[in-house]
Amino acid sequence: MSMNEIASPGAAATATLVEHDDDSERGVGCVLLATNGSPEADAALRFARAYAVREELLLRVLTVLETLPMLPAQPAGLAYAMTIERDRGERILDRVRAQLATTRTPPRSRASMLVGPPGATIAEAAREWNAQFIVLGLGRHGTLGRIIAGDTVVRVMRHAGIPVVAVPFRHASLPRRGVVAVDFGVPSLTAMRRAAQLIGTGALHIVHVRPEIDIPATDPDAWSQVYELGVQSLMGKLCKEMEVEYPEIHVKTALLRGHTATQLLEYAERIDADLIALGQHGHGIVDRYLFGSVAQEVVRSARTAVLVTPPARSAE
Repeated sequence: MSMNEIASPGAAATATLVEHDDDSERGVGCVLLATNGSPEADAALRFARAYAVREELLLRVLTVLETLPMLPAQPAGLAYAMTIERDRGERILDRVRAQLATTRTPPRSRASMLVGPPGATIAEAAREWNAQFIVLGLGRHGTLGRIIAGDTVVRVMRHAGIPVVAVPFRHASLPRRGVVAVDFGVPSLTAMRRAAQLIGTGALHIVHVRPEIDIPATDPDAWSQVYELGVQSLMGKLCKEMEVEYPEIHVKTALLRGHTATQLLEYAERIDADLIALGQHGHGIVDRYLFGSVAQEVVRSARTAVLVTPPARSAE
């Protein structure tokens, strides 16, 4: 499906592109920045711009306008309302263009505006444009704006087939010290490598959080020892793999126990990390519940950037 055919599920609303897509750029990797033009989104712009410049990628800037409700007694109102929304979208994109123009080394960029539900529309745009990452603003820590922005981020994560990076207010630059939660499944291992890709040169702490409740054998102490030895062995293998794949990354490991989100947040604060990464496991009822409880808490509480990779069926 081309971008001009994107619509909300079950609706007839079509996408509107502000700038013409150059066919020569289709299939070329990019970074997708989704922005609503708020000051809280400025950190995400700096993050996406820095990554695009470092990796020599195209920066795709996207703002999404949601379809407005229409009163039956005002058949002409929809066109008028969408004109107002289009003007607002243009102002958002003009502001981003102006910010990019003032940088010393601006990336190649293209700005677009689409109409539809934000989560599905951003995810579909990322797929169509072959984006490496979706980058969004996360708002100020501990505010109502963070809750609202966090909800938008989670909706995008649930639809996206590529990694999503949520960047908090006042985040200065690309990360140099990250924490990734691994359970040795494909999504978390993908998160590990994507985190290393974002960091480039720096440190990555590979953390396994043992659940508060597990199923021990008849001898709990023996079970605990076997569990920890198994984890340490797997961690050692990951370290060797990462040293070969990402020689500029200094890898450390840690084994924690407790509630995953709490342990990740506390560990990240202790080591002064500027990135937390984790993988998403699926879209079933149980998976949605578990993902929501962990990801939403991390997204709403983190003082760092948060990277979430999609389920295994679309993670690679």
